[in-house]
Amino acid sequence: MRTPLKSVFPPVPLGTAEVLTDPARTWQLLLADIASARREVLLENYILLEGAASDALLEALVTAEAAGARILVHVDGAGSFLMSGRLRRRLEALGELRVYHPIQWSALFRGLRERLLRRTHRRILTVDGKVGWTGGLAIEDPWWPVHGLEPVRETMIRVAGAPAAQLREAFLQLWESRHPKPVHVRIPRDGEALVAPHYALRARRPARYLQRLIGEARQRVWLGTAYFVPPRPILRLLYRTAERGVDVRLMLPGLAGHDHPIVRAAAHRYYGRLLAKGIRVYEYQPAFYHAKCGLIDDRDVMVGTWNLDRWSFLSNHEIAVFARDAQCAMSLEAQFENDFARSTEFTHEAWQARPLHDRVTERFSGLFARWM
Repeated sequence: MRTPLKSVFPPVPLGTAEVLTDPARTWQLLLADIASARREVLLENYILLEGAASDALLEALVTAEAAGARILVHVDGAGSFLMSGRLRRRLEALGELRVYHPIQWSALFRGLRERLLRRTHRRILTVDGKVGWTGGLAIEDPWWPVHGLEPVRETMIRVAGAPAAQLREAFLQLWESRHPKPVHVRIPRDGEALVAPHYALRARRPARYLQRLIGEARQRVWLGTAYFVPPRPILRLLYRTAERGVDVRLMLPGLAGHDHPIVRAAAHRYYGRLLAKGIRVYEYQPAFYHAKCGLIDDRDVMVGTWNLDRWSFLSNHEIAVFARDAQCAMSLEAQFENDFARSTEFTHEAWQARPLHDRVTERFSGLFARWM
């Protein structure tokens, strides 16, 4: 019997949507959207730090503010811990800036679970309630396209209409400290989207929908994630899906630019079993792979902020957009194929022959996996 689907928002018509992976086009379109605002810009991001990316953002926000738009900016206290005072003052001059759970010494003595562990890892941008964005993009220079350098490999989705309005509401729910109760909703139909917020330390509703999609897949399950230390139910589901003959592939980061090499080493503990089950595992080589996306068969697309790790499934506020749309699926398929071609694919035989020091590093890193 199928588990009923619960969500904060019901499925809505997808309308105009685009999956974006090219960094230059992503930034050009995102900044143009912000500069076009006439009523409101709502921006939430885990990381917002000083540099060329934040300078470009501020320029677009200045244009929006001059046109009369109110500006609300929500950043995380851990991800944006190194935000400079200069950047903070410039943002506060344009609108309202809030830091979610700032890192403070007092958190070590009271409210540790609430203030230190619970983070907002979300990336949400909405403009005038008509256009919305989510995905893994950070407002930091490794994501900024510079001639001759390979930026972080990212995936974003841009939506208009009803899904954008739901992203706006999701932003305001956390901004206003509202935590709505999920209700039973139907499964999205063709041409519809499901905006799926996940609230920290609460039931994993978005993950359950992803699990349902994986469990019902008939052709393929292609997943991209920056950090792969998955809960056991996800692992078991991937194993069973591959055993049914479904083409299961994982697109993961290589060592280039990786911000948490110990997490990559911890992920390696799973490779042997994954490969033995027939799951194809790739590591992206040109730059840090930070996308959080999925393609199920030829119809279901997921783009969001949560990784296949325990932090995303438990301690973080996250968000994803699920779209049942052939055009979005074709776009994401093409990008996956391009990423596979620029990656190292592992085989079970080669993995079993890896050096002893790699095995020792994996085992040591695995001691910390439960905290990742």
